[in-house]
Amino acid sequence: MKKLLLPILLVLLALPVWAQASVLTFKAERGELFQVKLDGQTINHTPSTFVRLNNLRPGRHYLEFKVRSRHGVYQLGQRVHVRNGVEANYGVRTVGRSGKAYLRLLREVRVAPPVVVVPVPRYPDRYEEDRRYGDRYEEPRLDERYDRTPPRYEDYDDNACRNLMTAEEIDHLLQTLRSRDSESIKESIARDAIRNGSIAAEDLKQVLQEFEYENARVEVAKYAYDYLCDREHFYYVYDAFSFDTSVEELERYSNGRR
Repeated sequence: MKKLLLPILLVLLALPVWAQASVLTFKAERGELFQVKLDGQTINHTPSTFVRLNNLRPGRHYLEFKVRSRHGVYQLGQRVHVRNGVEANYGVRTVGRSGKAYLRLLREVRVAPPVVVVPVPRYPDRYEEDRRYGDRYEEPRLDERYDRTPPRYEDYDDNACRNLMTAEEIDHLLQTLRSRDSESIKESIARDAIRNGSIAAEDLKQVLQEFEYENARVEVAKYAYDYLCDREHFYYVYDAFSFDTSVEELERYSNGRR
């Protein structure tokens, strides 16, 4: 019987390697405060700009977000599939004044497997102290999984969102464009503002709507494409155009840049 004990222990200790816990992090891309619910349970009762969930069970989970901004409260509910042994980093993003928000996967990183330590087998006639205290293990409570510490991986593949223009910067740019009459001057101002960082598609649409002529909107949209934080949402800007030919031209341009 004693000979079978060690192999059994090895198998039990290897189980955490085969089914590792996962990690989720959430970061407000515009610095808004937000709260997160995981499967109906509130994670951070105090709103913050960053939330980290440790020791999360792999599989499907339902996430709910309440994002507070100067435009009001944004709501988001989304199911995510948490991969086994992976740290997934998400950006939380609000969309204009629509009251909606969405998640954007920034990066997934494999979590290092736990170190398996093989103990010396213990038998009833030995280790009185062990018999006294016993071996107790408790699953960490959900609130213990919440960690405000910034993520370990800051090298996200997130260059597209470098120096993302804030809501205040977008409002200032819109006011500046409205104070000018010349389309060429407005185009120059927009280019200068955009090339210093990155811009969201929803915000770019607002910028384009400040131009009177369709051709100016097309040129600014093309220029801004390389500075878009969320290129997958480039189609948002199509609402700023009156003619289908302009939209078709932008579709060809964006397809050629991918």
